[in-house]
Formats: sequence, C-alpha cells, structure tokens
Amino acid sequence: MKYIAAVLICLVSTMLKAQSTPLLAEQIIVLHAEQRLPLGEKVGFDVLTSKPTQLADKLESWSNITVTQVEENGLSIIMTAKSKFLGKPISQYSASSFVIDIDELETQSFIASFVEDKKDWDPNDLAAYVSGYIEDTTYIHGFHIASVVAKQASGDCTEFAVLVTALARGLGLPARLIMGTVIIEQENNVSSYGHAWAEVYSDDKWHLIDAALYGSEAKQHFYLPASELQNEGPGYVMSIARGAALMSERITNLKSH
Repeated sequence: MKYIAAVLICLVSTMLKAQSTPLLAEQIIVLHAEQRLPLGEKVGFDVLTSKPTQLADKLESWSNITVTQVEENGLSIIMTAKSKFLGKPISQYSASSFVIDIDELETQSFIASFVEDKKDWDPNDLAAYVSGYIEDTTYIHGFHIASVVAKQASGDCTEFAVLVTALARGLGLPARLIMGTVIIEQENNVSSYGHAWAEVYSDDKWHLIDAALYGSEAKQHFYLPASELQNEGPGYVMSIARGAALMSERITNLKSH
C-alpha cells in the first residue's frame, strides 16, 4: 500500500557519508502479554533508546506525552495518538532555508498551484494536497530539499514532510519538520516505523500534519516525536543524525491506559 510504504525513512548513520540509498526502518514492537487489540485512545509502552535522558528532556516540549520512568536502556511512556508542541513559533519556522527553500522557482510554482486550487483551506488541506502531489513513493532518495521534491514529485516520508513544511511557510504559516516514530494500529496487528512529519502553527496552536499517511485506512496512528530538524542549512545531515540517535529502537509492553 502506498500509505504504509510511505512511512519508511532513511535515517541511518551512513548518511554522514552522503549515502543516498535509504534503509528500511521498521522497528520491533511487542504488545503487553495481557493486551489484545483494539488499543484505546491512550497507550503506554517501554522504549529502548540509546539516549533515554536526552529523549525524555525533548518530550517535555509536547503535550499528551508523559515519561513515567527513565532507565539506563530506555523510557516508559504514556501518550495519546497526537501530541501538540508547546513552544511558540520562532523566526526560523517561517524563513526560507537550504532545505526548506521556499524562494526557489520550483517551490514557488508548487505553492502557487496550491493557492490556485484552494480558495479556502485549513492546515489539514496541506496534507491532502502534498499526498496527491507526490505520486511516486520511492526509497532511492536520502533526504531531498523542497525544490527538488517539488520538481520530482517523488520520495518517502521525509520528502512528504519537507514539502508540507515548505508549503506551510509559503502560505505564511510557521512550520517545522519532525523526526520520530509512528505506531500504526491495523485491524489485526500493530507495527512501528521510523518516520517524519510536519508541525504547522495556525490559530494559535500547532497541528500535526502527516501527508505520507494521509488517507491511511489504519485504525490509529500514535506519533512519538524525537527531534525537529534544527539545522536546515547545508549541514542538515548532521542534524538528521542527531535526531536519529534519539529515536526509539524497540517498543515493548504496549498496552491501553
């Protein structure tokens, strides 16, 4: 399926060597021994991560996520499906940058096409538009900048997130790219992937916008953020690597709360 396939992300250490071939990033996820599907709207689980203290500090910036225990090899977390970033917009979230290059002709043309097509819109329309625009879901890209995505209309979840971020900024809405983990509950199983999505600020609050999974038929998606793309300049690969180091490696004891 296009939508499930689109969540696979290239967040690997070989990116430091300009590796452009992405790596399948499905994670191990295990239900609690007494848990049966379906899950509730709030879940708890244990996360294995190499940097538990740093991840716990990051998660304080989002609502609806509670870290109940920090151990040497991970965290215990309780959360709802979607969290909201608690910080205020800063100038970077509205600016053109090397990665979110809204000043480039290809990106401007893409933004203009949205404006022509949508006279009245809300943040969720950005996900629908980008989902329809990127028709070629492929994993041959490492992490393309917005103008390249706008021109090629292909990529994985990182490209979806980059283009949503660029579209939002082009419309005058602060936006940022988030890396983390998505837990996907299907009818008869649960899976977990490394993932990327956008957060867009509108009406005095942040909205989680995931174009890669727009239209998904899954019962629920739980989004566990790890890091934003802080460095949007030519050295952005280092920022990706630092974000990837915070991401979960394994999720266990998943259960409803």
